[in-house]
Amino acid sequence: MSARTYQFGKHRPTGLVGRRDLGEQVLLGGGAATGILLGYAFSGATALATAGLVLPVVLALLVVYAPYRPRGTSQRRTVYRWWRIKRYHRRALARTGGVWVSPAVEAGVRRDGTPPDGALTAPEGIAGMTWVPVTVRGRHAVVVLQPEARCVTATLEIASPGLGGKEVGEQVVALERWGELLDAFGNVEEHPVKRIQVLARQMKSDPHAHQRFIAQRDESAATADVPPWLKDSYDTLANAISTSAEEHRYYVTIHAKFTRDLAADGAARGAGDDGIAAAMAAYLEELWARCEDADLSVIAPLDEGRMTAFIRNTYDPDHAIWDTGLPQAHAFPRNVDVRNGEYVATRAAGSTESWYHATAAVTAWPTTPVGPDFLSPLLIGMPDVIRTIAITQALEPNDKAVERMLAEDTNNQAELLRDRRRGKNVDPRDMIAATATGSRGMALATSGAAGSAVVGYLTVSARSREALDRTKRTTASRARNAHLRIEWLDLEHARAFATTLPFAGGIK
Repeated sequence: MSARTYQFGKHRPTGLVGRRDLGEQVLLGGGAATGILLGYAFSGATALATAGLVLPVVLALLVVYAPYRPRGTSQRRTVYRWWRIKRYHRRALARTGGVWVSPAVEAGVRRDGTPPDGALTAPEGIAGMTWVPVTVRGRHAVVVLQPEARCVTATLEIASPGLGGKEVGEQVVALERWGELLDAFGNVEEHPVKRIQVLARQMKSDPHAHQRFIAQRDESAATADVPPWLKDSYDTLANAISTSAEEHRYYVTIHAKFTRDLAADGAARGAGDDGIAAAMAAYLEELWARCEDADLSVIAPLDEGRMTAFIRNTYDPDHAIWDTGLPQAHAFPRNVDVRNGEYVATRAAGSTESWYHATAAVTAWPTTPVGPDFLSPLLIGMPDVIRTIAITQALEPNDKAVERMLAEDTNNQAELLRDRRRGKNVDPRDMIAATATGSRGMALATSGAAGSAVVGYLTVSARSREALDRTKRTTASRARNAHLRIEWLDLEHARAFATTLPFAGGIK
């Protein structure tokens, strides 16, 4: 895989101190330092000195390394990692009691049928937002401002993934063009757009819709006097249409942080939110042009109606994604229930049944060369599965990317050398990851391309908890076929669910 396009994260085993995050390393170092201080303080009493020396170190090791699985969860994690997850879940329960209720229903409508003015109220897991309408190439679009997350986003809908119907050679060319799109944003230091998200959504459709329409048409009085040849022509056309039990939609989202550059550009175009939105509209138009250069056919930017329909369909797949007449205030469903640790349940207004959603994070990308269509086991061939795949790339200039690769390669080589000196068997996966890191660094230095940190999330939905469990097993199997390692998230599905919405989230 070209380094220009993807800079996959390396395999991260759990047994090496050097590959722990900063907080874990600080905890281990603090335990060792505390043990030394206590051992020195009680040096007069051998038993106390030994206990003071050993106990803090053992506790730190248990917190960082010992995995366990709390009741109501599906994954084994360490105490250190569970602490942050449980803290979020406790706060979520404290805020809403575990069940968020949309205020849109109680708000009602005016006498003329229009909804009252008010900010879009977001459910648990999503930061507050403001939608600002703009115009891009004469088409209506919406820019989403998220002050709490200090970012702004906008989205284009793509006609196809750009690779599915192409030959292998054409796929490679399309991938190189996508790499050029990333370079255009990532290698420009002052450009505010430094994050791009690709969304692939699969939904159920009705393969018998045409036949039912024909039956209803033939029974209608309006078609009683239609000439037979006209009816026959439509029947022939309907039989020639290829239908499927699934439908696919693809989107590209750009994300910009609130920075001085963005503020200056916005101030030059207008005041306040309108200026920021106008600047983002210009970046969205640039993305549109870059997508066309990359041979991606753009359908339209997401305006208020399209954005509302997409978000509502993600939470409530019963709502048709092409029904763009829903008011903005009803983008989110009636209830969002986060009490269960293994899923998030959502229910639409007027419905007595809930949808169950679970989100997985990609914890390991391929460390060996893969083809441009390596995600095809997840993207196609999964009938009756409602799911969204989100891949978000945080872009950085080539110089910084090469420096980061050099640091990672140095750490990898140091860990491998330390293991050899200890006489410890080296994990073959670590060897592959170390080799891949060095190769990516060399490819980056040679090509001059922008680098990127990549995160991936996958959300699946089902009508029942049992169906959701079956879907999760199927999805995990397909992920292994795609050379991915995924981990279903616990106690934080509401927050993880938002990473598969068009807000380019999921990266710290």
